[in-house]
This record gives sequence, structure tokens and C-alpha cells, in this order.
Amino acid sequence: MPMPIMNVKLTEKILTILLLLIAAGVLTIHPAQEVSMSTLGGDKVDTLFNIISYLILFYFLISYWKGFIYVIRKSPLQFLLLAIVIFSILWSEDLSSTLKDIKGLIRIYFLAIYLAVRYPLREQMRLIAWALGTAALLSMIFSAFIPGYIHKSPELVDMWSGIYGHKNELGYMMNWSAGVFLHLALSSYRYRWLMWALCGLSICLIILTRSTTSLAILFTMILLLPFYRSFQKTNYKLQVIMITSALMLLIIFSILLINNAETVVGTSGKDLTFNGRSDLWELVISKVLERPWLGYGFSGFWTSNAASNLRATYDWASNAHNGFLELLLELGFLGFLTFAAGFIRFFVMALTRIVSVAEKPEDYWPMQMLVIIVIVNFSEARLLTPSWNWLMYVTTSLSLTLSFQRTPIYK
Repeated sequence: MPMPIMNVKLTEKILTILLLLIAAGVLTIHPAQEVSMSTLGGDKVDTLFNIISYLILFYFLISYWKGFIYVIRKSPLQFLLLAIVIFSILWSEDLSSTLKDIKGLIRIYFLAIYLAVRYPLREQMRLIAWALGTAALLSMIFSAFIPGYIHKSPELVDMWSGIYGHKNELGYMMNWSAGVFLHLALSSYRYRWLMWALCGLSICLIILTRSTTSLAILFTMILLLPFYRSFQKTNYKLQVIMITSALMLLIIFSILLINNAETVVGTSGKDLTFNGRSDLWELVISKVLERPWLGYGFSGFWTSNAASNLRATYDWASNAHNGFLELLLELGFLGFLTFAAGFIRFFVMALTRIVSVAEKPEDYWPMQMLVIIVIVNFSEARLLTPSWNWLMYVTTSLSLTLSFQRTPIYK
């Protein structure tokens, strides 16, 4: 039997928003990285909020344990991937790093399950908006009025870092923020002016970071919106062909925009381009082929002896600068194929939601999430990590699964 949607009390919603604020890094404020690598208030602040989040999640687990078990049963691919991560302890090249990051990843999964159990996707968007809107407001205030929250180093001078310590991190989080508020503004009449204002603020912050990847993601999301609506008026087979073609073309366009951003928008101090990473990727692929099936263990490669030659040649590389290659390094083809199966399932459910279920633009959001995740991971390793990116991916995947259990897929 599908799980019913349950009413949520105000106290529980407040605790949920607190968890999302912690997950989005809103409460652990970082100055620009050349000023300090520690959070405002020191590392004890990180520890405090980690403890708070564990306590809240433990309370939710005890309260809704049946729902947790139900979600795990209905989404085997997500939890098979988590099982591979956990068992990678057995072959990890750096056991301490693996154990450290596994704890954060398990916490992400618990939060994702809780959100899927207690809130439908539309309600999740509104809760996420609280966290991301707060991040946008604080980033604007800190960078505009407090010294130390705009980059001063020569290669990044005058680029805004907000509360995240680095301009790429701020740009990446503001993509999520602009996307959520854009879709909410187009979908709801209540507080629409506020949604547009926060969307505009997020876009301004993206521009002030001068992050070309973030600009490419923003343009791609906006350009896809009219395509989604047109797909609802054509037959199903044509819808699949059109949306797949549109996604491929727009992702290619985004890659070209990132790779030629200096020419297109005249940015200075441009990020390392794909051409700059290509030599690194060749060496990473050679390392993947040395241990193709199981990899080097979750978070077990870059701090191990196996990576010493790579680190000596590319001292700036602490990851593969590509999320899909990073996944292959860590978990081999076993982990990558498990992820790919889950990703394809997510894509099919998100596509089905657009062509057969969608009533408002907010119903396009799951597909827009995939756009963000795919484009970001062409140039950065943000796939299977204890991060906001993975929280959104797992939560939405689980929520789509449950939503199709609750209601018919086709109208």
C-alpha cells in the first residue's frame, strides 16, 4: 500500500528548516578562503551543528521508522549504491578519509529519507526556499558590508564569495536558489513578488561571483522552460525525443559557453577550462583502468599513495574536477553502473512528471535539478559527496518514487 501524505506540525517544520539551513551551509559562515579556512566562530561551530543535526535526525528516525523502512524498500538502487560506499571500507586506499566522509553521506541519506517520507515535492520546494533564501540574503549582507567576504587574491580579486568562502561555491548554491525561486514565482500567486525578488538577488550574486559555470547553468534552466510546456502538447514518443534532444543540445551549448566564456562575456581571471583539465583527466582515466571494478574506495584516492604522482604533477588537483570520473575512481564500474541505473530511473520519472503530471512550472523542477547536477559535474567533482547536491538528488529521487506510488502516473 502507498504511504499517505501526513500532516506536519509547526515545530517539526521548524526543525526541518533548521536541518536544511545546516545542510546548505547557511549557519557555518566562511570568509573568503584566502582570509581564513575556518568558519566564523571556529571549527567548534561546525561540530555543534553536526551534533544538533544528528540529534534531530535520530529523533525523526525513531518517530517515523516504519516510513524509513518503506522508502528503503521502494528505492533499492539508491541504497545499493550506499551499501557499495559502506563496503568500500574493505578496499579503500585511505581508510580514515573513507570513514570520515561516510558519516556525512549517511546523514545526507537519513535527511533525504525523512524529507521524502514527510513532505511532497511541492512542499519540499518551499522548505528549501527558506534555506536558500536565507543563504542569498546573508551572502549579500556579508559581502556588501563586512570586510573579508570578497576575494582579494590576484587571480580572484573582487569576485564575491558570500558566506561560502569561494566564489564557485557561492555561484553553485545560488544556481539552486535562483532555480527554486524562479519556478515558485512562475507557479504560485501568494508572495510572488518576494519569490521574484529573491530570484533576482540570487542571479545578481551569480553575476558578482563571475562564475561562468553558474551562468551557463542559469541560462540553460531558463531556456528549457518553454520547451517543457510545449512537450505537454505532443504525443508521448515525440515528447521523449524532443526533451532528450533539447537537453543534449543545451548541455553542449553550456559546455561551449563555459569553455569560451572569456570571449563571450569578457571575464578576467577565468576559471580553469576543460582544456586545462584534459591532461589531468587522461591520468585519472589511467588510474581508473588500474582498478576498474571497485576503485580506490569512497574518498580513498586523493590522500593515498596511489595519487602521489598525480598530486606531484598537478598540485592544484585535490579531486578529478569531474564528478563522473571521481565516481569511477572511488567505486569503479560497479558503483558507476549502479549510479547510472538510478540516474536513468530519475530521468524517466522526472520526464514523466513533465509530460503527464505537471500542472505548474514547479513540476519541472526535478528535471531542472538534473540539468544543474550534470553541468556542474562536467567541471567539478560534486556528485557522490556529503553535499547539498547529493541531498537534492537523493531526496528528489525518493520523492518521485513515492509520488508515483500515491497517484496514477498518467492523467
